[in-house]
This record gives sequence, structure tokens and C-alpha cells, in this order.
Amino acid sequence: MSPLVAPQLSRHLVDNPNLGAWLEECAEVALVLAIAPAGFGKTTAMLCLHERLRAKGFATAWLQLSADDNHVERLCALLQTALPTPPADAGDSAAPAPSLMDARYTGSRLGQDVLDAVAAIQQPTAIFLDDFDHLREARAVDLMQRLIERLPPHCKLFITARNAPLLRLYKLKAQGRLLQIGMAELSFDFEQAELFLNQRHQLQLDAPSVRRLLHATEGWPAGLQLAALALKGRGDKPGFIENFCEQTADIGRYLYEEVFWDQSEEIKNFLLRTSFVKQLGPGICNAVGQIANAATLLRQLEAQSLFVLRMGAAGTEFRYHPLFAEFLQRKLREDYPDWLADLHQRAADWFLQSGDPDAAIEHALTAGNHEQACAILINHIWQALARGHISSCRHWLGQMPEPVLKRHPNLQVALCWIHIFSYEYSLAGQLAEQLKQVPSVQSMAEYRMLGPLSLVLMDRLGECELALKQYQDLTLSGLSEATFRSIHAYVDLCSHRFDAALESSDRGLALFKRIGSVYGTTFSYGISTYTLLAQGRALEVVTRLEPALAELSRISGRHSASTAYVGVYLAGALYELGEFERAEVLAREYLDLSGELVFLDAIVITHRILSRALCRAGQYAEAAALIHAGIELGRSLGLARIVAPMRLEQQYQVLHQFDHGHPMAPERLSLLPAAWDFAADRMTPINDVEDQALAGLRLGLREGRAEQVLEACSVKRVKARNLGRRRRQLKLGLLQAQALQQLGREAEARLLLSELLLSEAELGLRASYLEEGPRLIAMLEALRAGAAPRLQAVLERVLGPADGQALMPVPAIAEAPAATALLAVTAPRGECGLSPRELQILQCLSAGMPNKQIANSLQISEPTVKFHLRNVNHKLDARNRTHAVFIARERGWVS
Repeated sequence: MSPLVAPQLSRHLVDNPNLGAWLEECAEVALVLAIAPAGFGKTTAMLCLHERLRAKGFATAWLQLSADDNHVERLCALLQTALPTPPADAGDSAAPAPSLMDARYTGSRLGQDVLDAVAAIQQPTAIFLDDFDHLREARAVDLMQRLIERLPPHCKLFITARNAPLLRLYKLKAQGRLLQIGMAELSFDFEQAELFLNQRHQLQLDAPSVRRLLHATEGWPAGLQLAALALKGRGDKPGFIENFCEQTADIGRYLYEEVFWDQSEEIKNFLLRTSFVKQLGPGICNAVGQIANAATLLRQLEAQSLFVLRMGAAGTEFRYHPLFAEFLQRKLREDYPDWLADLHQRAADWFLQSGDPDAAIEHALTAGNHEQACAILINHIWQALARGHISSCRHWLGQMPEPVLKRHPNLQVALCWIHIFSYEYSLAGQLAEQLKQVPSVQSMAEYRMLGPLSLVLMDRLGECELALKQYQDLTLSGLSEATFRSIHAYVDLCSHRFDAALESSDRGLALFKRIGSVYGTTFSYGISTYTLLAQGRALEVVTRLEPALAELSRISGRHSASTAYVGVYLAGALYELGEFERAEVLAREYLDLSGELVFLDAIVITHRILSRALCRAGQYAEAAALIHAGIELGRSLGLARIVAPMRLEQQYQVLHQFDHGHPMAPERLSLLPAAWDFAADRMTPINDVEDQALAGLRLGLREGRAEQVLEACSVKRVKARNLGRRRRQLKLGLLQAQALQQLGREAEARLLLSELLLSEAELGLRASYLEEGPRLIAMLEALRAGAAPRLQAVLERVLGPADGQALMPVPAIAEAPAATALLAVTAPRGECGLSPRELQILQCLSAGMPNKQIANSLQISEPTVKFHLRNVNHKLDARNRTHAVFIARERGWVS
């Protein structure tokens, strides 16, 4: 039974006189919002608009919402199913089914997929959401808020609700893009009421009687419908109207009682027994009513206009009007409470046999049959978690009495996973500890992974490593093996066993791909990224992640959780290579999503990249506000893993201001506390370089403690070299060179800088030099004078051309004769609005080079070339690359 099919309009519909005006206004607005109490015809009005827009060529999507849809996962699934199918050439590879490792993030990933699907709609489309009041979950409402904000101009959203929805609509109101329809617009006037009563229902009432009914109901369409049904077959119509008008204090209850008691016993029993069924079909109605003629009774109700709506053009399925359903359910609870358990039990059995375990679980729980619900869940919960239905699974297990749940320890294992994915580690740990005494779960692969998974996510690596040793001789497969390999890789990474970490992460990556776990593959990419960055191999990270980002964008959408993770990792690598613009674009794109989904390391990476960009632009207040927001986020989550790196970034901001001539009180230069409980003998991947020790060395240089800094750098640099941490080794060497200069040992400082530049040149870690401030830059510039050709080439790649115009990064050091001739651009950046790198690329285009040759010549990646080309076209308002070259030549910027 589908909630995605619009109900049929009645043949005897009375048109609302406002319909034409509403249809005209639809062309100018993004959202049509119909708010009125039950029975005012909101759905009917939307159905009229639905039919008119379809006739005008609009694609339409109809969602009949219910309380079951108050979960973001369920809502996303409905929206994805209802939205128009994208064109065939939009990509023919379906996303693999998410696995258990996707569960914590799938809900939001699906939400981003919905936003991407709406943004990709190319034809005029109208999306209808009926009974929006059922959406109360914060994530579901937030998803709808985002959908409204991102609607393309040719898409319209229509919402019906009894109360004002929890949406921020002031901007749409101010822009004139919101059409509100209320009780005044939906109420019947005299002409409509007379047409409805005398033509639709053939009551032949005189004008005074129509006016009395209209006045008593205040134009309420449902009230008039109930009155018409009650008047049928009555001889004394004036007497009934007189009596009815005296009952205005509870018209709905009065009229429903009149209509209900006029029905046969068979119909009354049918109405009550099926009142809780959200979509009425012959199968479910026969089951709960223990009858065989449900199809006949449903058609009879429709013929009597007894508040049932047919779902779909073909359909054999109906639904009760919400107001009528509420009346029937209340009457069932009040008059026949003993029926409820049996009715829901029959429904549970029928849905289970029909292959709808979600509905079967809900009805079994309502019936109080917790054992049946558990039996269904045992076979269903892991698939539900794999689809990302965390909220639903938590809801189901939360309704189980504790003694019942204890009789099913395998469901308790699933609850542990739910706690872990919700960052409720203490709850997961307590439950897992209790399960140690339960023999039946000891062989479950999911149970085996509970300890290591919890420990690694809590950064308790020593304990995690001990736990992993218990599994060395066990035979694992599928998810358990992939999880094991990835956890092992992370422990190896933090323990400086980089080769083993890469091997395990690559094996984990292959296993996750085999079982179709998008998030699992992302986790493996993250481990390999950190491993390669620690070794200074940022170029390899970019080589790995650029195609991965493109593939994930195609499969999961540009703003899926997995795509965001990979995008942030890529941004971090690009930043290290000095590709600041591309890094900042990615960081801005995924900043909010990282916080929304609580991606711990991604939160730190995006804030760090954007904070340093603001510092380079001299926007220190904005940078401080950004990091303060990050700290508050970390505090609200109780996560030192976020707060500590943000504290270090605050210190970097203070030093940056000091280095660039901003007066600082001495106490502001003091090192801010950044409590961090990571083991001293382990590497923290997110703080491989930027840790409290390094921040203290930077501060020591500003405070004139060069001798101490030199000694500390010498020791730490040897340790970093022995551990294979080349990026940290380089950074410590740069601080050591600055200390030597402060001590007046210029020759040693120059020699050390030269060695660092030449020995680490193939790494292309340009940011390591540039982010250390003007003192180091001045030392490098001084070194450039009289340097040998090879050193000159390296310095040019780090600093840019000798004229001081900073280039975007060129991370490699191989000879590039074609590029060398192109470095002399003819227009200063301030005069044309283009960066030096963009001017270089324009010069290459002018020389007739394709993208691949430009990338090879400038020693950047091909996607980077495309990125700059898009910027050039945007800045020059050029239609294409040829037009951009024409404009540049006309203005004398390229030869």
C-alpha cells in the first residue's frame, strides 16, 4: 500500500472560487502553505491544484504523510521514491545498498541525496506533502527547511497542515514567494454551500435553511458534509436543522454520532475495526475485521461519500478522512477497549505475511505482543540498521520491556551498535559488559567487534590493541573482517606502523567495497590519508582521493556523508600542498555538514583551513568567531577531540596577528590550555603536526627563548625522523632554522633551510613553509638571492616568482620548460581580478594547450586546471575557454 499516490477527486466536487487565483499565484511562488483545522478541504484544494498543474505539463509527486513518517530515514525514502526519475544520462550506476557500517550516517546521507535529487530536477515539478503536522522530529523538519531553501525556480512545494509548521518562512514571505491559504479562503460561501447541498446531495433546501446551516458550521466543509449525510432520508429536515443549530458547541461530535448511528451494524463494525489502518485495502481490512467482503464494503462507503478517499486512479486502496478516523479511533478506545489488542495482533500477522516487517513490528508492539515483535526483529534489525534506520530501531527496542529484551541478547547486541553509532559509548559499554555473561552471543561477529570498535572510537588505543589480539586466529568474513582490518589499520597508524597501516586499510577498503559499504570505504580512505600525510606524501593522497570524490559524488550525491568525508580529507591534502583556493572551497562546502553529522576530524580540518584563510586575509575577528563556534560545538558534545585542536588554532591566530604587527598584551601570547588525553606514545592523526608541543615551540621563538627551542627541535626532529613522520620532521626543521637565525647563527640557518628545501622538495609541502609567518618567508627570500639553479627552482615553487606575486601551488619539482616560459604574466593581479595562477592558465590556453598538457606543464592536477578555468570564466563572464582567451587578449593580459 503506497502513501505516494494522490487520492482521487470526487466526481461531485464543488470548486473553490479562489482556485483560479491560486493557480496564477503558483507561477510566482516557491511554497504554497494551506493551514486550517481538519475538515476544511485542504487536501481537496491541493488535489485540485495537483490536477490543474499536471494538465499544464508539471511533473508531480504526492506524499500522504503519517506518524510513521516522523523519522528522517523514512521521510527520505518516501521523497526519493516520489520524486521524478532523473534523465537516463544522469548516471546509470545505482548506489550500493548501505551496510551496517553506514548506519550512523545513512539518515543524513539520504537527506543530502534528497536535496541533490531536488536540485537536479530539470522539468517543472510540483511536490505535495499532505498532513505535514506528522513531521515533528527535528532532523525531518530541518530536512524540509533545507529543501525549501534549495528549491529550483521551476519547482513548487505544496504543504497542508492543521497548525503552522515549525519552518522558518520569513525570508520567503519577504520575497513574495509564499502563498498562504487559510480557513477564510477554504470556507464555503453561500453559493458553494447551496451548490453542495442541493446539487451534490439533492437535498432541495430553501435559501434560509442553507444560510442557517452555513452560519452554524461557519462554512466548515466537513460540517456541511456531515449535515448533508445526516439530512438524507429525513422527512423533517427543518426540525433536524433547528436541532442541529442548537448543538454548535460540539458540532463535529454531534454530526459524527448522527452519521455513524445511521449506518448498518455491519458498516459500523467495519468502520470501528479498521479505524486504525492508515491505508485501507481489502486484504488488511478482511484480516482485522475477520470478514471476506471488505472490497464491497469499501466501495459502499465510497458511494455514500462516507469520508473515505480512494488512493490512485486504479486503486483498490482507500483512506479515511483524518477527522473521521480520529472520531472512529476515539469511539473504539472509549466503547470497545478490549478489541484493540486483538485488532492490532491481526494486523501484525497480516503485515508479516505480506512482507512488511516494519508495519508488523509496530502493530505487534501496540498489541503488546513483545515476543512476536522480537521474533520479527531478530530476522530484520540488522537489515534495518544497514539501511540506516537508526531512529526506527531505537524506537522499536525502546518499547520492549527490559525483561523481554534480556531474553533476546542478540537484540541487545544490536542495541549496542545503535548506542555506538549515536556516540553513547558508556551505554554501549555497560550493555556489552552485561553480555559477557551470555554464551549465545559470544560467537556473533557483530558482538566480537563491539569492544574494539568502541575502544578505537574513544581513542583508547592500548586497550583496543589488546582486544584485537584476541581475534588474530579467528576466522572472520564480510563486515566483521572489514571492520577488523580497519580498526587494526587505525591502531597501526597511531602506533607509527605506517606500512602495516596502509596494508590493512587497503585490505579493509577492498572488503568494504565488496560488501557495498560506502561509509566503510570512507573510513578506510581516512586511515590511508592520515598515514600518507604523516609520511609527507600529500601528492599521493590527492591522487587517491580525487577519483574517489568524483565516484562518490556520482554514486551518493555531492553532499552525502561519505562524499563529505572524502572531500574534507582531500581539502586537507590540498592545503598541505598549498592549493589554498581549492582547499577553502571544499572546506566551505562541507563545514556545516561536518558539524551536523558530528564528523570529529572533519570539523577540525574545515575549521583549521578556513581560520587560516581568514588570518591570511587579515580578517581576525571572523577567524576568532569561527574557532569559537568550533569550541562551543565540541563542548556541547563533550568531546576534547574537537576542543583541544580548536584551542591550538586560537593560539595560532594570536601569533599570526603578532607576526603581522598587531599590538598584543603579553598575556595574550601565553599558550592556551588544550587538554588532550591521548596516550603520549601514540600519534594523534588529526594533530600529527599541530600539537601543543609545536605550539609551545612557536611561542618560544616569539618570546626570545631561541636556545630552548633549538634544543627541543633537535631532539624532536630526530625522533620524528626515526618514526617516519616526515611532515613533522620538516616543520621542526623550519622552527630550528628560525631559532638558529635568532641566535645569530645565520650560516647554519641558511644551510639547514637549503637542506630542507632540497631534501623535502619532492613532497611539495608548500603550506609548511608559508604558514610559519613573515620571518621564515624573509629568510627564504634572502636565501633565493644567489642560490643555485636547483634551489632557485624549489624556492620559486614555494614562494612564487621573484617579483613577489604569490602563485597558487606547484607541488612537484620536475623540470617543466613549457611552464617556465609562462610564469611571466603581463597583468598584475590587482588590475584584472585574476590570480597569478589563473593568468598562467590563460596564457597556456592562449598557446593552444589542452587541459592535460596544462596540468603537466604547471605540475598541478587536471581537476585543478578545471577548477581554475571555471573561476576564470566566472570572473570574466566568459561563455567558454575560447571566449575567456579572447577577452584576455583584448585586455592585453596574455600574448
